[in-house]
Amino acid sequence: MADYWTKERIVEHISTLKDTNTHEKLGQFFDDWAPHYDKAMESMEYVGPSIASICLQKYVKSKDARIFDVASGTGLAGECLANSGYTNIDAIDGSVASIEVARKKNIYKNLYVQWIGGDNKMDVENDSYDAIIIVGAFAFNHLKSDVFPDLIRVTKPGGYIVNNLRARWLKLEASYADGKLEADMEKHEKEGKWKLVERHVKEEKNSEQNVVTFIHQVC
Repeated sequence: MADYWTKERIVEHISTLKDTNTHEKLGQFFDDWAPHYDKAMESMEYVGPSIASICLQKYVKSKDARIFDVASGTGLAGECLANSGYTNIDAIDGSVASIEVARKKNIYKNLYVQWIGGDNKMDVENDSYDAIIIVGAFAFNHLKSDVFPDLIRVTKPGGYIVNNLRARWLKLEASYADGKLEADMEKHEKEGKWKLVERHVKEEKNSEQNVVTFIHQVC
């Protein structure tokens, strides 16, 4: 089965995300992929989790800081944090199979299965976390900007939200395109909810593979 997930097949599989326009379809997409996801990302030399972890470490020094891995998938970002010494990490994702893969890594204190965004508020108290890390959760039919208020709500004042994605999604996903996603970020900044402290770009040979990381501090 491992040989099945060639780079070409992975690219083809990701292209079907545009058809996963319900939580049920998106959940099935990742439930089917969960047992093979880590190896597939390794073969694609996916650097998103490590970049997000490095960015978070720049601002969150305490290894005991309470961190929320949002849209955690199988826990690749959590692994990077755990390998860097962070010990107080929770995870949330809508894919049951992905959460079960993440659970077996024994890096999370609490794991939640829940779809978030819009009216789907996280079952988490206000001001719970010192930082949130989000990796690859903004793509076709993934998170939208309507999740921002809830992310801000569960982050402590002064805490950080580290969010990275492939640059191509800023063009390909209609709800992000033409600057819409960043305009929504700026809207919350103008309202005094958070402030952008860094916009980091990891450039690749193919600019479509660039990884953009937004780091906001909650006000």
